[in-house]
Amino acid sequence: MGEMREIVDIRTVDTAIKLSGAVWLGACLLTGALSAVARRQGLGALLKGAFLGSIGPVVVGLWLLYSWMTRYDPQTGYLGLDKVWVLAVNAVLFIVVGAAYGSLGGRLWARGAPQEAEQVPDANTS
Repeated sequence: MGEMREIVDIRTVDTAIKLSGAVWLGACLLTGALSAVARRQGLGALLKGAFLGSIGPVVVGLWLLYSWMTRYDPQTGYLGLDKVWVLAVNAVLFIVVGAAYGSLGGRLWARGAPQEAEQVPDANTS
């Protein structure tokens, strides 16, 4: 058998995450703009697209932070994967970012809900 090696190296994963974050941002902004024009929703659809698009850069930022915290430095012997504080920071970040996005997204979609409810025809009226 030959030498064992990784199936995917960290540089490939890093590039894929950064590229997908940029593509996600662009796709969401474009979809929000097209929805704003097509449905004549204006600023609301554009804000929703921007909100959803912001997930891409946030994921890239969190990935960079995670990569830095869990790095291995052979000169100092630092290995972030064996530190309890790294796990705690990651858990807190997951909770805080998830709660913030949930709260902001809920407010953003609830803001347009009464207008959307008025546009839906009532099935009980003929």
